Amino acid sequence: MIVETMVIFMAVIYVSLILAFFVGLNRVLSKNNEPAIEAVKLSIIVAFKDEEANLPVLLSALANQTLSSDYFEVILVDDHSSDKSLSVANSFIAKFQNLKVIESPVDSIGKKAALTNGISLASNPLIVFTDADCIPTKFWLESISNIAANGSAFIIGAVTMSPINSFASKLQSLEYSSLMASEAGSCGIGHPILASSANLAFRNDLLKVDAESLKSAISSGDDMFLLHRAKRLKDCRIEFMNDNRSIVQTSTEPTISKALKQRKRWATKSIYYNDFDTIFVGFVVLIFNLILVMLLFAIFIDITYLFYFLILLAIKSFVDYQLINRYLKFTAQDKLLRIFLPLQIVYPFYVVYSFFAGIIVKGNWKGRAIN
Repeated sequence: MIVETMVIFMAVIYVSLILAFFVGLNRVLSKNNEPAIEAVKLSIIVAFKDEEANLPVLLSALANQTLSSDYFEVILVDDHSSDKSLSVANSFIAKFQNLKVIESPVDSIGKKAALTNGISLASNPLIVFTDADCIPTKFWLESISNIAANGSAFIIGAVTMSPINSFASKLQSLEYSSLMASEAGSCGIGHPILASSANLAFRNDLLKVDAESLKSAISSGDDMFLLHRAKRLKDCRIEFMNDNRSIVQTSTEPTISKALKQRKRWATKSIYYNDFDTIFVGFVVLIFNLILVMLLFAIFIDITYLFYFLILLAIKSFVDYQLINRYLKFTAQDKLLRIFLPLQIVYPFYVVYSFFAGIIVKGNWKGRAIN
């Protein structure tokens, strides 16, 4: 009786949550954006460390933006790279009239410190974040400027993963798309729970970002802590950017092992969250997947647990499919649905392992642990 009650209760909570995200996602993606009368000026901040191979790709993409170069500047901040990243960055100065390259001071270590240094030099109040290993579309900055001109103060953008030329990379991309779908859906119901620094913009005159607001003592999570700060501000309008021309592409990890290490690093920051929406959703997802894992192992004790496992898995798969299918149509990645069922089997173990491994692992930025 206890098992039945627990299964029913968690099924109801989980289904309600995902359906709410589905409603929010539809609301976001069906919204019509008014064209801006005048573009908003932007300051793009990129912290980098040992990215000599990726910087030319990113900078070439920024040089080809449809938004006039008169309306944005790019500030690259080197966090003590040990390769030729700084030289590569400096080699682009002659090609950009609006590019600044700075080095973090010796006593200023880590991504968050680099971002803070970059923000302090920004000429424009609207700050845009992306990562050095990302590739934005040519319409990216134009879309951000347009949505900011219509009153948005904190802008969350879509991110896709590439390449997807192996089963491991496809699993990563599909799993990441599920997170992005939840990001957009939660934003659509007015309770945003996720943001990615790969595609993020905010009005710094409103947020007033500094080392304390970024929680610099914690190695990762600049995007999430900024989101939580924005949610606490009364006049800060948070919006998901529903223009599929504004998607930013980031890299998949070459192996599942490296993907797990990345997820563990992301999980390290979760114990520092104090935002109710984020904590509640994380708790529901974790407990639901933990129950699935426990039921699967319980089958070896009593075969009747197989029934409960299959019921919960079927319910989860059905509602998850509705959400992710809608999002993948937006990002034109429908082909990823071919591995949807394998992901449903793997995902509960993935979530449980990443969380529990993550909370006991010290985070790091490019291999350097930060206390």
